[in-house]
Amino acid sequence: MFAHYYFADQVQRYRASPHKPRIDHVAQSLVDQRYLDDVVADHLREWLRFTTDFDMRGISLPSRVLAPEVQAYVARRLPYGSASRLRFVRASVRIFLETDARGAFRRRIGTAVARPLKAWIAPAVDAYTTFLRQHRGLADRTVRKRIWQLAQMGDFLDQAGVTALAEIQAPQIHQFFTQLQAQKPATRLTYGVTLRSFLRWTYQEGLLPVDLSAAAISARHMRQAHVRDVLARDDMDRLLAAVDRSCATGRRDYAVLLLAIQYGLRPSDIRQLRLNDIRWRQGLITIQQAKTGRPLTLPLLPHIAEALAAYLRDGRPTAAAREVFVRHRAPFERFGPTNNLAAIMRTALRRVGLDQRSGRRGLYLFRHTLASRLLAAGCAIKTIGDVLGHVSTDTTMEYANVDLTALRRVVLSETEVRA
Repeated sequence: MFAHYYFADQVQRYRASPHKPRIDHVAQSLVDQRYLDDVVADHLREWLRFTTDFDMRGISLPSRVLAPEVQAYVARRLPYGSASRLRFVRASVRIFLETDARGAFRRRIGTAVARPLKAWIAPAVDAYTTFLRQHRGLADRTVRKRIWQLAQMGDFLDQAGVTALAEIQAPQIHQFFTQLQAQKPATRLTYGVTLRSFLRWTYQEGLLPVDLSAAAISARHMRQAHVRDVLARDDMDRLLAAVDRSCATGRRDYAVLLLAIQYGLRPSDIRQLRLNDIRWRQGLITIQQAKTGRPLTLPLLPHIAEALAAYLRDGRPTAAAREVFVRHRAPFERFGPTNNLAAIMRTALRRVGLDQRSGRRGLYLFRHTLASRLLAAGCAIKTIGDVLGHVSTDTTMEYANVDLTALRRVVLSETEVRA
């Protein structure tokens, strides 16, 4: 079926391979998902090489890419290969092994293998995460982050000789935080929140004899200690003007940048924006914020509507996903749950020579810029918080220390001081 994709010396081996039905099935799934011919050919040749190697060694094909036999194959296959080629080989083998009867396989994006939990802490963490999802309503991304941090704590305590949850002592919690000194203060702060929450919950559930949450003392972090990084209006205009809207990808990137600049939307909210979130007749955009879970309604401004319509009519690939923005390389599907659209921003900054700027270089830069501009224009803190979708005005107050114009109006002159 796919013999024409192989080189002349490979065709006979492909036709005689006992794995030919499997190869044809997986290749057809790529074709159905509109992978480029060159990409399909690369995968076909890699699968033939992979299966031939296992057949020659008399090894049955494993069911998962993390099997030791697969890791050994990759090491033999590319002992000195480039990082990009190594990623391709691993991805190709994963697709071949994991494609199911429907032609579906696990995407690399957003499907990273979770850090394993030690056996003595795993049941408590599982119950705790159920509590977070069902009773606290935390986003999946936040829950995954907490599991990762608790797994790190479990590894540390396991090395210290802890074999049961009830054996944890306050000094061991202190030692865990001591070895986190290389992390940024804001990162250590999140560890403190995670551990205090977990230790308090385990005590309330009777899993710990004493409440050790007070032992999770993280570094002090002043939320308003730094001036927020912002971008000049001229630079934002240059970024938009430099986007090539004559191509489909350019129309997508232009719409993404406009949403970030005009509304200050978080990357996660732009990524999850769905077709039915745009109410064309009412002139509204209504979303449920990914971070807070709260609804946010924004006016559909004319130039935003024009950019979105141009992308949906003449740019967006045909895809089953209901998200507005999708990948423009096969498979044509929504962006992965950990994709913050950083590549779009990096490309935009590179076009205008701002890719080496100090400070932020992600879409959050526009969010901070919008807040600062609204503050300078005299908008109330509550209004700015509503626009940005903040739950608390304390978060919005972090932007108050960038209103240099207002500070200049109240500063005392040298003459006044001397008087």
